[in-house]
Amino acid sequence: MKISQIEMFLEASISHSISEAARKLGKSRTTVSSSISALEDGLGVELFKRSGNHVELTPIGEAIKNDCERILMIAGDISAKCQQHLGGFESVLRIARDDALPEAFWRKLVHKMSLEFPNTSVSVYVAPPPELDEMVEDSKVDVAFCLLPQADSLSKNHYLKLGQIRMMSVAHANHPLSQLSKVVSSDLERYTEFALSVYDDETGVKALSPASSNYIALPFYEHLRDAVLDGNGWSVVPSVLINPSLRSGSVKVLNHYQAMRWQPYGVIHSRNSQQGALTYWLSEQLERYLQKHSTT
Repeated sequence: MKISQIEMFLEASISHSISEAARKLGKSRTTVSSSISALEDGLGVELFKRSGNHVELTPIGEAIKNDCERILMIAGDISAKCQQHLGGFESVLRIARDDALPEAFWRKLVHKMSLEFPNTSVSVYVAPPPELDEMVEDSKVDVAFCLLPQADSLSKNHYLKLGQIRMMSVAHANHPLSQLSKVVSSDLERYTEFALSVYDDETGVKALSPASSNYIALPFYEHLRDAVLDGNGWSVVPSVLINPSLRSGSVKVLNHYQAMRWQPYGVIHSRNSQQGALTYWLSEQLERYLQKHSTT
């Protein structure tokens, strides 16, 4: 049983004509007729009732039609994946990312990715940046897209800067810190800070470099933003997540000398890994987004 025989069988079952099936497949009538006969001989059953040039499926032909459609579909998938591999496309890709960029952007990106790379199986995991660095190092994921940690902490990983994000120290417009004409470090320590939480194998869950001893650690930047919007404290949040609230005036940037700073955003992968076409495509999409939004 050959894939080409199954293809001709299915086309004849739709056309109800050997000649029409041959025309649609770009083959001779003799080739199609011989292939279907060979398929019948191999299976030991009659698949069509023939009347001149007209053909109708027999009961067993009808019974196996759906299975043959699946076989043809699977064969197509196998061929596509092999061609994809030869073309440098990943068959499977495990992606980790942080949430420094808006979820609406990632939603659109996933949609575009599914259209551009339909034969790649993709898994996506979201976690704070320090966890992603370790996941790449431990080969738990193939690649990570996130705010990049300090270069000297990446002993076994390679990272590529795709752009930069402005990190802002912000509070609700009604928060006491927003009322100060000048904010000093002791002011920041006086009020609750919402800091990023990370998991450490030795110490468990902890806050990532809080500026205040009075803090609440949360796992995602969107959680920090929402806590600020609720007026519960101050936090350092990526500008792309807080800009709409800044424009509306509901949130203010603190008048502190370190209230705004740039942090590189990019891709992390193992130094020994070979990057494929999908990884390069994602990097390009992220780079374009960061270029567009780096000044806002």
